[in-house]
Amino acid sequence: MKDSETFRSAVRARATGIVESSVPPYDLAMEILGLASGGLPVDPDEEADVGHVGIWGELTDWVELRPAEADQAEAHMIAAAHEWLTVEGDREAEAHYFDRWLHDILGFERRTRLRARKRP
Repeated sequence: MKDSETFRSAVRARATGIVESSVPPYDLAMEILGLASGGLPVDPDEEADVGHVGIWGELTDWVELRPAEADQAEAHMIAAAHEWLTVEGDREAEAHYFDRWLHDILGFERRTRLRARKRP
């Protein structure tokens, strides 16, 4: 639990910085990506690290790969950070946040679950 709290606190601080515009959103988004990509250890049951990698990786790639759209990408970063700050700590709300951002907003394909086949 201690590792996840350290991770979550660090992400929260950067998300707050994005919302408060204290540092360019891209810079703090890269820091969140770094934290979620192994920059800080997390507890085995922590799921937020994987979701953050997808969201912040995609948003920072957007800036890097389509610089003409950097303003749009940074607006999404601000929205994602603001929303994270409202759901963080409520695991069900976090799951909805990751689902919405990864699939509905950023367009990642949803995986279908495979059902076990019954043996004849």
